Amino acid sequence: MTQVADSMSDRSKSPSESSAYTENAEKLQMDWYPFTNDEKEVILHSWKVLEPHKQALGCDIYEMIFNQCPEARKLFPKMKFVNSKPDRKSCEFSFQALRFVQVIEGAVMSLDNLPALDPILDNLGRRHGKLEVNGKFRTYYWSTFLECSICIFRKTLTNSRKFPDKDVDQAIILWRYLLRDVMKKIKAGYNADISNRMTALAMDDNRSFSLPSIRKGSYTSDVR
Repeated sequence: MTQVADSMSDRSKSPSESSAYTENAEKLQMDWYPFTNDEKEVILHSWKVLEPHKQALGCDIYEMIFNQCPEARKLFPKMKFVNSKPDRKSCEFSFQALRFVQVIEGAVMSLDNLPALDPILDNLGRRHGKLEVNGKFRTYYWSTFLECSICIFRKTLTNSRKFPDKDVDQAIILWRYLLRDVMKKIKAGYNADISNRMTALAMDDNRSFSLPSIRKGSYTSDVR
């Protein structure tokens, strides 16, 4: 019945309304940057240079994040720090660093179908929502993660003999587009989780406030 109603509703739309509806639908699908084939090749070429150093990249990114935002250490209570710096030999540190780069690698491998990553990144964001509830996560960490990643990528590509200096700027611009959208998707899941938790808390508060009044009303009714 709902499908029939939707179909009839679509048919009743004027040409201008139908056009606007289609345009909005296309915008929803185009929320990833639309990389051209040439741009994809630039990212893939640069990734071939970066990929052999995945773990070192992740460690460098995390170390820079901790230097920029020392309070971010609270997110990783099991991670060891020596003289205020993360212990790069620590299993926990290397695990977290590699896992972060693997998320980026997933985006590179999905360049031809980036929306397929949406559920994965949404789930990752929702898991970060739990950290916000515990008072450990700050929203400015998103931009810190992005800028530190871009900085380390540029440094690695610039220092590599396998990647032309003249192509570094273009590659970094494209990496910024890709990582920006990855962070945007994770942040959307994070915001959704926070919203759900706030709604649940509000419902619990309403129940706690309403129960005494119900009991009082019942007691008054019984007395009368």
